[in-house]
Amino acid sequence: MTWKVTGMHCSSCSILIDENVEDLEGVTSSNTSMKKKVTTVTFDISRCNPAQIAAAIIGAGYQAAPATDAPRTARRSWLRRATG
Repeated sequence: MTWKVTGMHCSSCSILIDENVEDLEGVTSSNTSMKKKVTTVTFDISRCNPAQIAAAIIGAGYQAAPATDAPRTARRSWLRRATG
């Protein structure tokens, strides 16, 4: 699943996001592109949910919203849970 990420300034930002997300149980990989302003995450939905991933990105100091590969209503619901 892919998230739009704003607030990145350098490649260190990408590394920080990936480290935070990959610390979550159930996340297989996180790949952040500063140039494209997205983070793509592979995860086991039975062990981790999209709201936890968004919260990890937000917790690292960035803004995150599910990209268009998620249904619109699901994107809003995940964002509400992540920003609570």
